[in-house]
Amino acid sequence: MDFFAQYDAVLTDAEKALVAKARDFCAGEFARELQRSFAEGVPFPESWFARWAELGMFGLQARPEHGGFGASYMCKIRVAQEMAQVGFAAAFCMNHHQGSATRVSKEGSERQRGELLADLLAGRTLSTIAMTEPQGGSDVAAISTTATPTRGGWLINGSKAWLTNGLMVDCLMLLARTEGGPGDGMTTYIVRFPRGDSDTVTREEILVPGARAFRIARITFRDHFVPEWAQFTAPGAALKAAMGVINAARVHVAAMCVASLHAALCEAVAYCETRVAFGKPLTAHQGLRWELAEVATRLEAANALVFKAALAIQTGGQPVTLAAQAKKFAVDTALWGLDQCVRAVGAAGASASLRLAMHQAEVRMAAYGDGTSEILLDRIGRGLAKDYPMRSEAS
Repeated sequence: MDFFAQYDAVLTDAEKALVAKARDFCAGEFARELQRSFAEGVPFPESWFARWAELGMFGLQARPEHGGFGASYMCKIRVAQEMAQVGFAAAFCMNHHQGSATRVSKEGSERQRGELLADLLAGRTLSTIAMTEPQGGSDVAAISTTATPTRGGWLINGSKAWLTNGLMVDCLMLLARTEGGPGDGMTTYIVRFPRGDSDTVTREEILVPGARAFRIARITFRDHFVPEWAQFTAPGAALKAAMGVINAARVHVAAMCVASLHAALCEAVAYCETRVAFGKPLTAHQGLRWELAEVATRLEAANALVFKAALAIQTGGQPVTLAAQAKKFAVDTALWGLDQCVRAVGAAGASASLRLAMHQAEVRMAAYGDGTSEILLDRIGRGLAKDYPMRSEAS
């Protein structure tokens, strides 16, 4: 059975066609370009964003009446998995922008859609989520970026860090603390700015060797004006809204991790079937064969857990514990499994001749987004009594 068959079984025919379209896009030159750019230590060309937009993929989950496909969560996962098989970073980056377009379509005001949505769908404007700050990651409630009321809108002051696509975006879905707002004052704003530096906006790359495809940056605002129409959530409501989508985000990342590991395992097995050492293929050596068999076993377990969590979200649930478990186990399995694949292949696995080194370098970044393993374990631990109660004798 195909590795992704259980996901595809719940898709409509139209959604299966979208997955096939993504698969065709990811094959050939795109896959080669990702590997070539990684070997050179540079981000893959930005022009691929425009080519992805030409397929309408930034509107994957946008409403049909807004020019989108209105696809399901499971379809979103499968499209991302197709890309994650050739490049985890590319899948992560494309999804970040697509997520902004989805939010504007589904949650934005008529004015916001009119001002922004067409450019987001066409890739003329590139956007990402901006929550993390230089002094705070998982502790979102501790953010210090402020929005001060001024005539006709707000002035944004503060820095956002570890921004995916940060080197090239010209729009952020930015979480700030609104001065004078109710409760914690947390508000999401649509913040637009020029690609280059200006008097009110500067950006700098956060250089992560092996992960430059993410284009990670820090962006600082100094009295940067945003108009009234750009307030995306009411003051005091943004943090709850942000936490409401975290479960889906965790499972989405987990699904991409298993896809990247699956591709790596397939590549390692193919190499070891043809590479001869001591008179026989590498897979004929029991020790190495068992190593890859262990990877395959844990991969299947991770995939089953991810699918269970994805199905819960697809059907309208908010599986807090299950989402945390899926991400934690899928990331740990992928990082361990990729290392096993590289070692099984030998020196060639660390070279640019195969895709293994790229998978290994890029997937490690999954350990930091949407909660580290320690944060996830704490989330799981706090729900133990509720999620795993002892059955009463009467039952």
